Amino acid sequence: MMNLRVMANSIIAGVNPNQQAVLKISTGSDVDDSGKVVPSFTEQPITIQPQSISTADLEHLNLINQQGQFMYAYITGQISAIRRSQGKGAEHVMFTAYGENEPSDWVVKQVVESYATWCKVLLWR
Repeated sequence: MMNLRVMANSIIAGVNPNQQAVLKISTGSDVDDSGKVVPSFTEQPITIQPQSISTADLEHLNLINQQGQFMYAYITGQISAIRRSQGKGAEHVMFTAYGENEPSDWVVKQVVESYATWCKVLLWR
């Protein structure tokens, strides 16, 4: 089977390098010592291909009037957005965005495309 994602990524990475990131996988929630419910995560290192989102895509996804910053990320493997039926919140991706000096936390807002070996997700912060 031909892996088109690997072929395309090898060309794109020449102008837009892949980045190391940490996938924070939601495991539900815990209660801290003060009685406050806090989300809990397990962390896993991943490589992502972050890409800007166009204004047309923002309009198509009905995000044009939303606060925050949006970005696409192509990720090898599968991840999920929010799963309320399983009592889990959205996964998070922690990475240093272009032009920034420190990593920041991005919420996986939506899985835009999903295939057997990779997925394209919409990130928001």
